[in-house]
Formats: sequence, structure tokens, C-alpha cells
Amino acid sequence: MSKPLFLLGAGFNKDAKQESGKITYPFYGNEINCDYPLSEDLYNICFPNEKKSSSSIEELFDNSLKDNNPEPICKLCKTIIEADAHIVPKLLDEKNHNCYFKFFNQFKEASFLTFNYDSLPELFLLKLDKWYPHDGYGIPVETEFNWSIENDKNKKKEHLQKHSSSFILHLHGSLCLYPSTFDLIPTNKENYQEIKLKEEPAFIFAPDSIANLFSPYASVYTKPERLPFEKRVIAPIPDKTEGLKNIFVNRMYSKARDLLNNTKLLVIIGYNFSVHYKSSYHNLLNNWEGEILIISPNANELENRLTKEYPKIKWRSLSTSFKNWGNYSSKIF
Repeated sequence: MSKPLFLLGAGFNKDAKQESGKITYPFYGNEINCDYPLSEDLYNICFPNEKKSSSSIEELFDNSLKDNNPEPICKLCKTIIEADAHIVPKLLDEKNHNCYFKFFNQFKEASFLTFNYDSLPELFLLKLDKWYPHDGYGIPVETEFNWSIENDKNKKKEHLQKHSSSFILHLHGSLCLYPSTFDLIPTNKENYQEIKLKEEPAFIFAPDSIANLFSPYASVYTKPERLPFEKRVIAPIPDKTEGLKNIFVNRMYSKARDLLNNTKLLVIIGYNFSVHYKSSYHNLLNNWEGEILIISPNANELENRLTKEYPKIKWRSLSTSFKNWGNYSSKIF
């Protein structure tokens, strides 16, 4: 059988805080309050003054963006950035034999599709020497190195020659990537530069977004534009059709379809297939024939619904959390 392909939803990160253990500030010992949010958490994080019964979380985000109010999506991005910065380093500690460490070690040759904005998968696979930012996102990405590599020609050449054996495709965008759509061209006039639009945007790596955890890679600071976090991702709104039209996401879906067509097994962890997001997952599953295993506490319910929607796919389900499944994941293939 070909290697499985994984699709990750918000539920994949649900066990990360518990698995990381207590996180405290250096020297002071006070606990740091951070976690990866699930959909139900977003009411309190992003819309603390709204009643849960009044509108769905997708409608609230949609209304805020239509009102030109970026604060809710900014709060979501900040929450994820803090979780990456504080939780992932503890999970990466080899002394902490957590379910994520075990999972990525076991499936380090696999590729991953994700609807999440965080960088947890990349950081594990970078540590395992299976993923690199210049090609591991499924598109060419401009990167730079920190000073220790920049000043060592042999090490720089060694890193530039590396190629990812695992891909991580962020179908709704990543907080560590942004597009660059123009260049500034010097002219013969003093202090004057000409703006030249690119035929196609370049994509820029910005690991400083999450505390520079991607060493030896550094952020590219030479670009004239740098999109804020809320502009790098497709917000969790009811209809993502418009968002799916941008070049980055179109390329992600095209690459995702290529990966799907080269596997017979898609393992979906912690994704709820919300009807609000059908435009997102339908683009992947429509006309695909293969086998899907859903791992989620409500997996049986999802299997019953999706079997009717996509009868060409062979569906299986395992109603459990990612952490519980990780104890016997090697036995299902």
C-alpha cells in the first residue's frame, strides 16, 4: 500500500497542552495560560460579549470582517502564535515521549494537509530532518538563514541542497507565510524607486512570527511589504469560496489533489466536516476514489453522514481522541 496521506483539523491539537505539561515563565515560575483553540473556544477568545446561541462562530467572523473589524481574527492568530511558541518546544523535547513525538516519528515519511494555521507539524518534521521551508509547503518559498549559517559558506550550501521528503500543505494559509506581489526598482532619481508588479507573487517565510523556532532559518526582512497575520489566512467564515480563489490557496489545493491521487488512504484527524466549510473539503473529496479513516470522538456520526455525500469513497471511522489513537496507530494500516 502507498504511504497514507494525513489531513489535520483543529482536534489534532486538542491534546497538545496536556501532553506538553505545565508551562511557566523563566525565573518567575508563573504558569503561562495558552492552548490551541477549538471552535467552541473561539466565542470566549474572539467574541467575549456575544452569546453563543445568537449566531454561529462562522457568522460572527463573517460579520466582523464585513464591518472592517479585524480584532476577532487578530485574537485568534495571537492565540495560535502563543500556543506554538510555548507548547511546541516542550513537545519537541526528546525526554517528553508524548503522543505527538511518537506520531511524527512513526509517520515522518508521510505528507500532511491541514486546515490549521499553526506550525506544529512543520516544527516536528524539521527536527526530524524531513521538511524544509523553501520547498516543504508545496510551493517555492523565499527563505534566509540566521547569522551563524550565513557566515559559514559550507553549512549554507549544505542547507540549500536539502529537499523535503514530506510536504505540509496549509489549505487555509499559514501564519509564517505571506505573499510578495511587487518589487522596488532603483531609478536614477535620488530617494525614488519604481514599483514593479510581479507576474506571479513570491511567497516569503517569516518564522519570527512564532519566536524564531525554525533555526537555522530566519525571516526575510528585505521585502518592501509584509502582510499582517490576519491577512495571511482565510478566516473561519461560512463561505470560503472567495478566499479559495487566491493564488496561494489555489496552488495548495492543486498540490493536495496531486498528493491525493498518489495515495489510496487518507487519514483525517480531528476535523469535523462542518457544513459551513463544505466549499473547503468538497474541493478535495469530490470525484476522488479511495479509502478514508476518520479519527475523532464523533467519527461514527461523521462516517454515516459522509458516506451518503461521497459514496465512491470507502469510509472507516475510529471514535476516539488523537492521543488515545496514538497508542495503537501502527496497527491500523
